[in-house]
Amino acid sequence: MKDLEERVSFDGAALLWIDAILLVPAIFGLMFLPTIARALALSVIVALLVTYALLYTWARVHPASAGAHLLDALHIGPRHP
Repeated sequence: MKDLEERVSFDGAALLWIDAILLVPAIFGLMFLPTIARALALSVIVALLVTYALLYTWARVHPASAGAHLLDALHIGPRHP
């Protein structure tokens, strides 16, 4: 078993708990909002995801740019070789 623990990282298990604690109540809270507020919240979420995708793609192509430094500062940027 020790050999398996050396080869496989279990660091991602903490992310599952963070998702369960933060995202599940947010999703259920979003479900019970009025229609206009739900549409506004979903559009903000989509806008944030699209912005992150664009910044991440830009940071991969231009690793010295301000967007790449921003993602590095937030610890969500692409890994550099």
